[in-house]
Amino acid sequence: MNRPTLRQMARRSASLMAAGLMLTLGACSALQPADAEQFASNPPLAPGWQEHTSPLYNLGPGPTAGTTVWMVSALLPRGNYQVISRQGDRARILEGHRFEVDGTVNKEIRLILPFASGSLEAVEERYVIAQASTKPKTKP
Repeated sequence: MNRPTLRQMARRSASLMAAGLMLTLGACSALQPADAEQFASNPPLAPGWQEHTSPLYNLGPGPTAGTTVWMVSALLPRGNYQVISRQGDRARILEGHRFEVDGTVNKEIRLILPFASGSLEAVEERYVIAQASTKPKTKP
C-alpha cells in the first residue's frame, strides 16, 4: 500500500492554499469601486436626510455565494425604511431593498443583500422623493 508521506501532504496543502489565495486575490481585483458620478446622479432624497439615517451592521457572508447578511439596529423607530449606499453627503438608493420596523419587542431584522458594500444605511421612506418616470408617453 502506497501512503503519502508527511512531506508530500504538506506540499499538497501548501499548493492548495496558494491556489485559494490566488483565486481570492483575483476575485477582489475584479471588484470596481463605486464612481462618484453614480452617487451624484441618484440622490432623490429630501433635504436633511443625513440626520435621519441609521447604519446597517455587516454580519458577514450570507447563506449563498455572493450574498452578505446585514442587521438592522433595534433602536430604529417604527416606520418604513429603504436601504442606501452612502459616501459622505451623497447616497444611492438600492432599488427593491426596503423593510418595515413594526415595534415588536426582541425582533431582529436581518437583510440578505446580493453584494458586500462598505457603507449601507437605512433611511426613512419619507425622505425618499418619488422619481418621475423617464419614459416618454406615447399616443395611442
